[in-house]
Amino acid sequence: MKKIFLALFVMLAFGASTQAQIIKFTATVGDPEIDNMLTSIHNQALKDITAFHNNVVSTFNIVGSKVDAALKILAPGDIYMAAQLSVSANKPFDDVVKTYSANKSKGWGAMAKEMGIKPGSPEFHAMKKSMKSKGAKESSGQGKGNNSGNQGKGKKK
Repeated sequence: MKKIFLALFVMLAFGASTQAQIIKFTATVGDPEIDNMLTSIHNQALKDITAFHNNVVSTFNIVGSKVDAALKILAPGDIYMAAQLSVSANKPFDDVVKTYSANKSKGWGAMAKEMGIKPGSPEFHAMKKSMKSKGAKESSGQGKGNNSGNQGKGKKK
């Protein structure tokens, strides 16, 4: 009986720590509109992580196992931003995730700038526009199949 309670306690403790990992999220792009979109997408993802996963895979044309790996180290809002920046900066999703993971303290705004998406630039406005169109669908659960703005169509990142 003690072993059953101990096993149950361990499973509950592990589940709580896993959940806590994906709940902590602060949008760090520096643009209030994008930060609000990412926060909304993140909060919606917490309600149905499977739908979020599937939407990121189909919206950004990223292999599911890469999204799974990213979910182990980043919050859903960060994964969404990594996917969008991957498309906008024409960089592999894995590279964006690794770079951000190693430099989280700089925030997404600095990461975007380092990858050639400068604030106020045409590339920044194109990324923001793309996020608006995808983000509205993502947060309402309708993000499947929208590859607009994906320069790497057909290529798995």
